[in-house]
Amino acid sequence: MTLHELRQHIADRPLIGTTILSTAPSVVEIAAMSRFDVLCLDAEHSAISIEQIESLVRAADVHNKPTIVRVPEAGHYIGRVLDLGASGVVVPRLETADEVADVVQRARFAPSGKRGAGPGRGSQYGYSLASSEYTARANASNVVIVQIENAAAVAAIDEIASVPDLDAVVIGPFDLALSMGVAPGGPEHTNAIEKVIEAATDRGIATGAFCFSERDVDFYTRRGSRVLLIGGDLPWISSGVAAEWDMWDRVKSATSATVA
Repeated sequence: MTLHELRQHIADRPLIGTTILSTAPSVVEIAAMSRFDVLCLDAEHSAISIEQIESLVRAADVHNKPTIVRVPEAGHYIGRVLDLGASGVVVPRLETADEVADVVQRARFAPSGKRGAGPGRGSQYGYSLASSEYTARANASNVVIVQIENAAAVAAIDEIASVPDLDAVVIGPFDLALSMGVAPGGPEHTNAIEKVIEAATDRGIATGAFCFSERDVDFYTRRGSRVLLIGGDLPWISSGVAAEWDMWDRVKSATSATVA
């Protein structure tokens, strides 16, 4: 298995990815041919199961494209998706530094953490475990990203961003707005996001967000964010269907005018 050195990537330059919610390996393989740096398999908001993650990671491997997995929640999923060959995790709905520290520990082998060593794809079905070089390289390569998406996490951001071995925090903009009871993009919402970015940046932690428009990308890049997960397979399908309908609607109108 390839260790994709995503931790170093984030340190050197922005990590630009997109999100996959489909369970079809063919969709992942097609997306892996793109110029995105990474694919984020979203196991939180989709029907993707732990069994399917292995096939989806393998589909990305066809084009040597790294994958990270947004797990459903903190816990045993973290070590399992890394064992399947993912190059990192995105963990949602965390609120405290203690929760974040536990996530980091689950993602790192000893002596940095408490991840269990098992014979999955990530370790070449156990063959790489014969050498301590693999575990050291995995610790140095795989990224740990946590989501800041509620008011409690914003209040605790100084402590969260101080957790050792954390690589990045990304904003979940809509959930954050819901938690705060404010409109997305309003002054309170923007101030909370800027507080998170400032606290993380001051502590050497990369920042970013799930972005759904060019305006979102511009907002975060202007603030120095380095992890941007832009759009995804379902929005591509939606926009493609709309574009196809517009084309045929124009054809139908032109045909009707000609007949008349």
